[in-house]
Amino acid sequence: MRKAFLALSFFVFCAAASAQNLPTGFDLSNYGVRVEPDKRVIVVLAALDAARITNEAGESVPALNPKLSPEGTKFRELLRSDLTALNEDLRQKISTFVLQHKKRYPNASDAEVIAPFISMAYALTPLPELADPVVTSDLPGNLLDVLDFAPLVRDFYRRSSISANLNEYVKTYHKASDG
Repeated sequence: MRKAFLALSFFVFCAAASAQNLPTGFDLSNYGVRVEPDKRVIVVLAALDAARITNEAGESVPALNPKLSPEGTKFRELLRSDLTALNEDLRQKISTFVLQHKKRYPNASDAEVIAPFISMAYALTPLPELADPVVTSDLPGNLLDVLDFAPLVRDFYRRSSISANLNEYVKTYHKASDG
């Protein structure tokens, strides 16, 4: 009887353990979940991409250049070509802010420098306002460090061509993510 109980317990335990494993092709869309692009994040990241520095050869190069997937690199090139006519005064203000923020974190990678800006994007109100959050006392410190970038994001949204192209950018995202 004891052997039968141990064998039964072993099989029940094995069945429960195997039921815990996710199938290798786990897809959230099977459960009604779809990750959508957030237009606020696209606008903030586009504003960051507008920041430029001058290299040793005297050329204007992007201040931040995180590694992207091949699709992301294509999108970045499209974005940069769309924003070539950006007002130089605005580009300079964005560049100054980004460089000052980057100097505070000299050992951080570009992705680590960008992370609080993404948090800030989610804290802003939806487009077209992109207003600051009403309550800022409970925001994390690294987000507060970049919250002063929000007026530049609003100015960027209003003065650049991104508002006209934003729906096309979202369609491009869907096309790339749907494969």
